[in-house]
Amino acid sequence: MRETETEPLRRNLFLFRELVKRDFRGRYAGSLLGFFWSFAQPLWLLLLFGFVFSTVMKVQPLGTRTDRFAVFLFCGLLPWMAVQEGVLRAASAITDNASLVKKLRFPSEVLVAAVVAAALLHEGIAAAIFWVALLVLGEGSWQSLPWLLVAIPLQVLLTVGLGFCVSSAHVFFRDTSQVLGMGLTAWFYVTPIVYPLEFVPERLRGWIELNPLTGLVDLYRRAFLGAAGPLPWRGLASLVLISLAFATFGAWLFRRLKPAFVDQV
Repeated sequence: MRETETEPLRRNLFLFRELVKRDFRGRYAGSLLGFFWSFAQPLWLLLLFGFVFSTVMKVQPLGTRTDRFAVFLFCGLLPWMAVQEGVLRAASAITDNASLVKKLRFPSEVLVAAVVAAALLHEGIAAAIFWVALLVLGEGSWQSLPWLLVAIPLQVLLTVGLGFCVSSAHVFFRDTSQVLGMGLTAWFYVTPIVYPLEFVPERLRGWIELNPLTGLVDLYRRAFLGAAGPLPWRGLASLVLISLAFATFGAWLFRRLKPAFVDQV
């Protein structure tokens, strides 16, 4: 009896793993260097940011835990790129796999989870390269890395929850992807990625702290560079509450609309 009850879970886990592998391999299918691009692209971004912001513009991230703006910027871009890619690709995960969705009893939720996991996998490769660069620069902090154990689960909850929402909406309203692109652009600029939170005017800082990505970016910077200053409890509380809210609502909405997917894709 126990094996029978666990069989659907095993099947879904197998399907999830195969979809992530397909996504990862398909991204560089036909390219000459293949898997090498997973390492080359984040390394190129890191070198480019270092040259532009530290050598050409000579920007100093005042009041932060590093005097290298490229390091400061990349810490914030790591979670942002994973969230952005996960949400954007989740939006069309159902419509892009119509043949699978139309199969009897196919677990459509796995399609959303797989693209989020693939984005997280690419972020992990970029983070590993970034960590090596920090060690070379003498800026890495081993003691603070456990902050990632707090940041990553919350990031996954937020991304999957948003992914369920936008993928459900996109099945019925195909303009969702365009609206989402505009929304993500605005979300990027109201998140302290290219500027420290301390630079935000006092009258607006409370609103910026309510942004869940504000707390997430701060956790990443604490993890890679070490803590500096008190923990921003308002931003962390906002991240936890909003991530849980989106995960709960997204799962409910997806499950509610899932029976109609077959007729719409």
